[in-house]
Amino acid sequence: FFHAPVPDDATEDNLDFTSLLWQAAGAEFAVQLEYLGFWDLRFAIANNYRKGRVFLAGDSAHSHPPYGGYGINTGFEDARNLGWKLAAQLQGWAGPALLNSYSAERQPVFAATAKDYIARLIDEDRTFLAAHDPLRDRAGFESAWNQRAKAGNLDVLRFAPQYEGSPIVFGPAGGRSHASGGHDSKARAGHHLCPQPLADGRNLYDALGDWFTLVTLDAPPEVAPAFRAAAQRLGVPLRVVDGSRSGGREAYGCSCLLVRPDQFVAWAGESGAEGAEGILGRAAGHVRR
Repeated sequence: FFHAPVPDDATEDNLDFTSLLWQAAGAEFAVQLEYLGFWDLRFAIANNYRKGRVFLAGDSAHSHPPYGGYGINTGFEDARNLGWKLAAQLQGWAGPALLNSYSAERQPVFAATAKDYIARLIDEDRTFLAAHDPLRDRAGFESAWNQRAKAGNLDVLRFAPQYEGSPIVFGPAGGRSHASGGHDSKARAGHHLCPQPLADGRNLYDALGDWFTLVTLDAPPEVAPAFRAAAQRLGVPLRVVDGSRSGGREAYGCSCLLVRPDQFVAWAGESGAEGAEGILGRAAGHVRR
């Protein structure tokens, strides 16, 4: 399986594909071509991932060149995001905004992934190879390549899809869903929950429920009952995990956090008892901003 850029008018008959393989490997070897195809490097993204009862996910919703390994991860993330929302609808506790939040969360994440990661990397590689050609100046190419390798891949540190702009999370004012979220132990609405140990030795992830989970860490005593009552009134399944803020959990920076079924934080705060129904309701798609 091998990709190579070729002229627009390339055909099976006018280009020596075996030589391309030899150049890539740095040596000649016996080769038999079983299949040869052509494709155009392009990006595509649906304007909306939902149309009535039809939902798009994975390659049906977006496509990009096979660059960086983002495709399979994005497809999995689509399925994870949509799966629990469809289940909530079928179980009867989803609010009217829940299914629409799928496109609101996932579409801008892929748009940013395509622009800020994949397309940018392709442009950077094109610029690098234009400036440093090993056939023209091998020593200069190797020196530049080594410097590039030492700098490392900063995308690993930047890439962290988040949904701060989602209508069903309590993100910051002006927040927007994006592929760049940064990595932080703090519990941030719209961001994936950072795992931390519990006092009994389990990881918090092992204690999360199948649906929504309220995590209370030395929270006021009225918080958990208020959220349980709100969940009962709304018909939203909720598990409460109680603990302390010590032992690593102080890194969350709050005493209460509401975790979605996909392990993203819907809300984080210090109490929230007085607004429990509004918080849980919005997270389940009963949006009231």
